[in-house]
Amino acid sequence: MSALLFDDLTRLLQVYNFNEHLVQQAQKVTSPDQLLTSLLTEQAYSDSVVFLAHCFKKEYSISWGYLCLVHTPVLWSRQEANVLEGIDSWLKTPVEKHRRSHEKDLHHLGVKSPVAWLGQAIFWSGGSITPEDAPAVDPSPSLFRQAVSGAVQLAALVEDAMHTSTLFPRFINLGIKLIGGMHKDDLLTLSPEDDNL
Repeated sequence: MSALLFDDLTRLLQVYNFNEHLVQQAQKVTSPDQLLTSLLTEQAYSDSVVFLAHCFKKEYSISWGYLCLVHTPVLWSRQEANVLEGIDSWLKTPVEKHRRSHEKDLHHLGVKSPVAWLGQAIFWSGGSITPEDAPAVDPSPSLFRQAVSGAVQLAALVEDAMHTSTLFPRFINLGIKLIGGMHKDDLLTLSPEDDNL
């Protein structure tokens, strides 16, 4: 089963209003992995992250974001570590109770926390975003993808961007592995020390 919403690059470019640079690069290649390789060569990291967050199926997008955070060389706060455990729980069992547990992550951790944004992505990934006793309101379909993209980009900028030149390529290569057919559960077993990332 493909990790992408569509295997056809032309259809993928229609899922979101990607910027002009990314669209121009896509016209020079024939597949999503070729596009990402081209963007990596140009160090167009932000474009690559936005593309991946929006073109993966929901469970793959959030799994990819989670693994990027796990591969970030930073000591997360106790609160952030607890949220990461909750994200892992949702990935294993994506039930409403686990989704709802992320409702206030952004409020508690703040907008500068990549972990908070990934938790928010889960809350926005499906189901109502209003309180449980209020009329249901579904989130915009692209909202959780924007939160995944924000989480991954913030993660690459930890410690005043000290690790940016190594983290962005690592994160994007994890995404390329998913596109190449690696199952999300296998991807989650990779450690930051794996030489082939």
